[in-house]
Amino acid sequence: MFLAKCSAWQHSIQKSALPRCRFPLKSICVSQRFKSTTEVSGSSITNVPLNAHTPEKTKVSADGQTYITTLANGLRVASERSPGHFTALGVYVDAGSRYEDHSTSGYAHLMDRLAFRNSERLTGIESMAMIEKLGGSIVSSSTRECIMYQAAVFPHDVPTALKLLAETTLRPKFLPEDIEELQMTVPWELQDFESKPEMFLPEKLHEVAFQTGTLGNPLLCSVQQLNAATSESLSAYHRLWYQPERIVVAAVGIDHDALVHLCKDNGFADLKNLSSSGTAASMQSDQLSSNDADGRSWFNKILSGGAHSANAHSVIVPGNKSIYTGGTWFDNKPDVDFTQVYLGFKSAGIDNEHKLYVYATLQMLLGGGGSFSAGGPGKGMYSRLYTRVLNQHAWIESCMAFHHCYTDAGMFGISASCGPRNEYALLDVIATELESVASGKGRLSLRSSIRRPYASQEGPTSLEVRRAKNQLKSNLLMNLESRMVQLEDLGRQIQVSGHKISADTMIKHIESITVDDISSVAKELLESPATILAQGYIKGIDKFYPQVAASHGIKI
Repeated sequence: MFLAKCSAWQHSIQKSALPRCRFPLKSICVSQRFKSTTEVSGSSITNVPLNAHTPEKTKVSADGQTYITTLANGLRVASERSPGHFTALGVYVDAGSRYEDHSTSGYAHLMDRLAFRNSERLTGIESMAMIEKLGGSIVSSSTRECIMYQAAVFPHDVPTALKLLAETTLRPKFLPEDIEELQMTVPWELQDFESKPEMFLPEKLHEVAFQTGTLGNPLLCSVQQLNAATSESLSAYHRLWYQPERIVVAAVGIDHDALVHLCKDNGFADLKNLSSSGTAASMQSDQLSSNDADGRSWFNKILSGGAHSANAHSVIVPGNKSIYTGGTWFDNKPDVDFTQVYLGFKSAGIDNEHKLYVYATLQMLLGGGGSFSAGGPGKGMYSRLYTRVLNQHAWIESCMAFHHCYTDAGMFGISASCGPRNEYALLDVIATELESVASGKGRLSLRSSIRRPYASQEGPTSLEVRRAKNQLKSNLLMNLESRMVQLEDLGRQIQVSGHKISADTMIKHIESITVDDISSVAKELLESPATILAQGYIKGIDKFYPQVAASHGIKI
């Protein structure tokens, strides 16, 4: 969903196989919030009432390609015309780990893992038989801000696929035997996850950078939380978050009216919006705190069936505002082959539209990769981290820029790896590259050495920025050639902003970026406290990181 890559756990179902993998989301996100629709002459969006007897309205984009219908209960149905042999459709729920507290930690992960099993109308065996008959691809995934269910099928199989999506999102049954199965399999999944630094460390990075919760909440369910989960607690979580105003049904390659009718036939229009009821609204101020005087969480009180159970369907967001704290975390593993180092800083969220594109361009400008895979046109050969780091320091195994972007916050930085006993120098090298970009055009750094031969070079040039913008535009357009990326882009944009921003508009934003914009956001990065992680042989970095940070003006 982001201009930069972000990680999500994917639950894939193809025929009878049930693989789990780490999936890079490469679609595009926008920054504006949902706005009420009004008909404006000459506007790029017009409202077309579907039925004069209902409050339903449909927004049509200026190019006539995107349709968005808001049903009477607040659920949004979006479609995009796109020729092709397959139809992609999905359901997007505005829920995830950032909204969880200690009582529901990891529940979004469990909702993902329990997808396409038993429901009120289908058994797990019947669901699997339908999936095998489709022969397409049905997947589910949970992220920090969204739980997604997606399918790619032949056009004539759309009714069956949408029925499956409706059953698993609207009418799931959390049977004890399904939970017991997860209690046996998930611990092995967690062990595998923790053994892979490229998967484990980005998660640890969030925990260290956002220590007050929200974006720092764990994406995966712990063994303790899994063992405590029950059918009742999962059902309560489902009732709490799977509300119509938090759900978007999106499709690519289907007639919009047909999609709306299919959604109604499968019960999406019948989903009740209980969070706006008078009872819930009157109790909100008393019941939405994350912990009350008796020490029980708001979620436990929902399960208890006491005075707070009347508010079980209210949208409760404990600690909704993310707070970046920064911090350090070192894990000594002297026997591993490489030491992994992460250096991150607070960046902008998607609510800051201009900076979103600037950070995406900065990531392209820095680029990077592995020491054996970075070469070749279009693969980072001209990026700064390749020419100035990987191509100059044979002892560095990998070095690349990352950007994790969310609704109201983000984190930008550089990750790298090297052999043991070079980790403190590695931190110095990657900090130098960020400082160099922040120095601005025409400004020289006074600190250089044999280890850092490029440290005295000036900030980003117009040629570098132009190349980075061209590469970003190329990646954007190529990614959107994928029907599944196009679907996720549509669903997440509607969920976040209420409308779709075209690729042409995004390219105009990218074109407007200047050299000064790049240097300015890089300078802002260094003004926030740093998040530093290291795993492997860490004695050097553990001892000298304060001196390295001080030499670059980095706050810790």
